[in-house]
Amino acid sequence: MENNVLLDANAVLRFLMDDIHDQHLKVKETIENRDCFLILPVVQEAVYVLEGYYSVPRDLIRKSFISFMDAVGIEDEDVYLKAFDYYTESPKLDFVDCILCSYRSERNLDVLTFDSKLQKKIGRMTEE
Repeated sequence: MENNVLLDANAVLRFLMDDIHDQHLKVKETIENRDCFLILPVVQEAVYVLEGYYSVPRDLIRKSFISFMDAVGIEDEDVYLKAFDYYTESPKLDFVDCILCSYRSERNLDVLTFDSKLQKKIGRMTEE
């Protein structure tokens, strides 16, 4: 366990954006030499910041995270990969809603929501 590293959203952002180069290099070195992991809240926060603060297009966020996830461990990776698909094809849904849709499709879990956009998407998924 001593070789494991849990990455926070700032580390993920520094790696993906390379806007503070010495921090980017530190994260890169850590990924190359240790077993790095992401957890759900970190992915959510990083996506939110990339879209909201940096104005990165959704398709580029998806590509960046899919590539990044090849280098680090993440629980329920298949769910996240599907969530990023929904994220790029459903511009009216935020990333958390896309994760819920993904758990619906990948784990066959029902989702209780009063959000009409999310209900619509889930309804379309059920019909498919």
